[in-house]
Amino acid sequence: MPDTRSSQTASELLFHTVAPVGLVDRILPPPGLRLTNDLVFKALFSRHLHLLSDLINAVLQWPEPITVVQVLNPDILPQHINGKRIVMDILVRDATEAVFIIEMQVRREEPWPERNVYYLARGLSEQLQAGQSYDGLRPVIGISLLAHDLFPDHPQQALWRLALRDEQTPAICFKEALQLHIMELPKAERFGDLPPDLRAWITCLLHNLDEAAMNQITHPPVQEALQHLRTLSADEKLRWAALQHDIAMLDERTALSRATRKGEQAGLEQGRQVALATLNELLLRKFSSIPAWAQDRISTADLNTIQHWTLNILDADRIEAVFGPAA
Repeated sequence: MPDTRSSQTASELLFHTVAPVGLVDRILPPPGLRLTNDLVFKALFSRHLHLLSDLINAVLQWPEPITVVQVLNPDILPQHINGKRIVMDILVRDATEAVFIIEMQVRREEPWPERNVYYLARGLSEQLQAGQSYDGLRPVIGISLLAHDLFPDHPQQALWRLALRDEQTPAICFKEALQLHIMELPKAERFGDLPPDLRAWITCLLHNLDEAAMNQITHPPVQEALQHLRTLSADEKLRWAALQHDIAMLDERTALSRATRKGEQAGLEQGRQVALATLNELLLRKFSSIPAWAQDRISTADLNTIQHWTLNILDADRIEAVFGPAA
């Protein structure tokens, strides 16, 4: 029987993977919720602001800790669950009125840098109404937690702190109104000199379903977060939403991969046709005609072979020399 999996969507494959034998009308969401699922991430931290404050402080490591007092986008709308390009960042305000944009990013995505710059700039520009003074602007601080390495060529650094600074004198910062803090979680996990609270959060974010790893964590806020996650896991609606969101992400990656493969194949064939036309034109110009045996070989040749034959025309004094001894 032929393998038909290549024509199935990721959601269809996932259905057949997780559906219990004999169950047709519904499937059960998996036990436990991954904290790297951005829907789960938002559900947990937008409901427990003291835990979000602790996570932010662990990443920033500022002398004066911040306190989150308000979530500015608490709702997860229905279209967020299925939407493939919807970003479920957590937008919050602290006690000093500074705005924080917290993001959990699982996979590489383009154009991710441009999107982050846009969100930060929008967070700043939307603070002012017509006629208001610029003195009222509060800092906008982005924190992106990445479950992948963004800068693999820099293995010794996992936390990046970006702001408007002078190129020659980085100590000079032009008003810290815009900041972006990027944490590459897998890379940071390999470092041994992290503060204990940050290490606990990194382990939790990456491995919250690993019971043995979680039993090693002693940081109280992370222990509390794990307890809340167990409670959230009993929420069947949220579990279904998280599963559906994962499926949507998987379907998008599958579709993108297929489109890329098709595009590569189409590009190769297009290149072959161009090279083929060039070869035939040069052969006709130099030898006046192309014998049947040469036409047969040309019709089945791949792109590399065609390009090789085209170069041979420069030195060949007869058409047989273009194609080599096999002619």
